[in-house]
Amino acid sequence: MEFTKSTRLKDILNLPCFRQMNGQFIASSTGDWFQGKEELSLAELQQQNPTWYWEDVAYGLTRLREIALGGGRYVYPVGEGACLIHLPAKNRRYKDYAILNAGGAYGAVCTMVEALPTAAKLNELGMDCFCLNYHTATRDSFVDGLMPKPLEDLALAWRYIKSNEAAFRLKAEDYIVGGFSAGGHLAAMWGTENHGARHFGIPAPRALLLAYPLIGLENLSGPAAQLLRSGLLGSHSGEDEIAEYTASRQVGPGYPPVYLILSEDDPTVPKQDAIDMEAALTKAGIAHRIERVPSGGHGFGLGTATAAKGWISRALDFVEENRYAK
Repeated sequence: MEFTKSTRLKDILNLPCFRQMNGQFIASSTGDWFQGKEELSLAELQQQNPTWYWEDVAYGLTRLREIALGGGRYVYPVGEGACLIHLPAKNRRYKDYAILNAGGAYGAVCTMVEALPTAAKLNELGMDCFCLNYHTATRDSFVDGLMPKPLEDLALAWRYIKSNEAAFRLKAEDYIVGGFSAGGHLAAMWGTENHGARHFGIPAPRALLLAYPLIGLENLSGPAAQLLRSGLLGSHSGEDEIAEYTASRQVGPGYPPVYLILSEDDPTVPKQDAIDMEAALTKAGIAHRIERVPSGGHGFGLGTATAAKGWISRALDFVEENRYAK
């Protein structure tokens, strides 16, 4: 089966080689993302979400199918309700591997449209990848808060990789973490001391790759902002909790190097988020590169049809240049 703009979501979901995915191409704790959407083609999905370019989605699915047809295991449950999708490079050229966290406003994890295409490109460039489907908001989380569950999922994922180093043929400490939108917030928080890797007794990643990331909740406004705050931190959260989960306020001397890309016409994440993060990284003396492209919108993922085209190669160049940065 060739993935084209006419390929329907139901055809992807029903492919025997994708049985291990159990429908988690776009994961949600409520499990209802595909309901009523199964008949959509990739082109129609792009019409509904203009930055979800069908060519990039097809590229990612093609790489995952290659791996799946190899007959081995490629999906690994971590904890209860989260999973890792393993995409090893055909010809590994990098010592580091990547853990990628797709976005979805903490209501879904849009792995198929953001993480899989990016993982496929990293594979092509010679880097092993894992895509993490982490916990998202539920009805209860709007009362009690979702955090720190996604961070706990990331910790469990790293520990699973650590306990299976030989099988994966890598060293767990040699890793980078990438994130998109809300997944970018998760990745940015992973670099902090109070809630990230070091909080869990895990080595900090070599670098963070942040694509149009939500950095925190301070710069958001309107009804959607309150909805996100409640879903992420609970109905009784206040300014202290918001600051605690704003990554730019938690950057310290042990924070990893950061490559951050965003488009100037992003209508979703406030531009102030990247400004605040850049200022915090500069103040703490952390190596970083902020790339602002003129267009691309929000949610472009691999972004081959946008001004961000090729950003993954540029990000890896940054990682290699700053591999041993303190």
